[in-house]
Amino acid sequence: MKVVATAKVKLVDVSEVLNNTMRVYAQAVQWCIDTAWRLNITSKAPLQRRCYAEVKERFGLQAQLVINAITQAVEMVKKAQSKPEVSQELSIRYNFPRCASIDKDWTRLSLSTIKGRVKFKIMIPEVFEKYIEWKLGESILIKDYKGRFFFCFTFSKQTTIQPYSSNNCKILGVDLGVNTLAVTSDGDFFGSVKQQRIRWERLVAELQSKGTRAATRKLQRASGTWKRFMTWVNHNVSKRIVETLSEGDVLVMEDLTYIRQTAKYNRWVHKWAFRELQRFLEYKATLKGVRVVYVRPHYTSQECSRCHNRTTRRHRGFFECRTCGHTLNSDLNGARNIAQRYRRIIGLGCSKHAHVVAYDEVETHLQRRGLRPSTATSLTALA
Repeated sequence: MKVVATAKVKLVDVSEVLNNTMRVYAQAVQWCIDTAWRLNITSKAPLQRRCYAEVKERFGLQAQLVINAITQAVEMVKKAQSKPEVSQELSIRYNFPRCASIDKDWTRLSLSTIKGRVKFKIMIPEVFEKYIEWKLGESILIKDYKGRFFFCFTFSKQTTIQPYSSNNCKILGVDLGVNTLAVTSDGDFFGSVKQQRIRWERLVAELQSKGTRAATRKLQRASGTWKRFMTWVNHNVSKRIVETLSEGDVLVMEDLTYIRQTAKYNRWVHKWAFRELQRFLEYKATLKGVRVVYVRPHYTSQECSRCHNRTTRRHRGFFECRTCGHTLNSDLNGARNIAQRYRRIIGLGCSKHAHVVAYDEVETHLQRRGLRPSTATSLTALA
């Protein structure tokens, strides 16, 4: 299983050559887009045959940068309904070692520019040092709104996830929610940001209603604040959850891909950053050797985790089963249902609501149908 990580590193001694290279690269990409759009080309090979020599001569880019510009142009044209227009400065793709290289001590980065190879000082943060031994892939040079340059290293590594074994193996169900970000089947609750979101939106609405220049400047300074805050919260929550697991354990979540299309309209559901938290849990668990699986979300919040009947009542986050009298927190009940649903799938327990199948049959079924060939295994169609 391939795991990919990105390390964003600031370039220390930046010269004007990078600005000029970005502008020339953007012009080359736009020229390729215009050509592909005019000739109705949506594949890399014919566009490269048509544009390579002329782009290299016209813009003076190094060979690999020309190929990257052509590839980027094709990708943009293929997805576009109308002809794409790129900005004056465009992020540049770099490949190791063809148009980028790094010193052995990871202090200097060499990049191809319109003036040839130029070396730049970099400082690798301590948090990224664990990725240095991984394989380097295609990376990106970016420039933020303050004019600072960052190089986003892309590292990859092959990891082995052991098949599930019932011996000393833990199955942890995680229920993601709006009021409580995450609840595990072990009974751990991980915070709520709903009230903070309400206060933030109230502040933004007040500033927008004022319409003054000072209010506009304050909104611009605060742009992206909430997104960065939620990313930080999701990173911390995912880290705390994965810390409770060991190699060989299983992390089970709901497949919420179509939640916004199937659920009744709720403004909080549309503001819910569940996919980001799931993605963080996926890659952190995979790095630790933990298997990540997804199950169908149907009735996990309505079904009793003790008797599995659906004659239940929920009120203000409290769950009560009218059949067996079982009572507990609604989110905790959902997390336990998620874990139990996976147990029933692999045949560790039986229920009249379960589709019981052996684990090796699940793996064969998934490979045959091609379900979720990513860092996580999906059991959506089986639960």
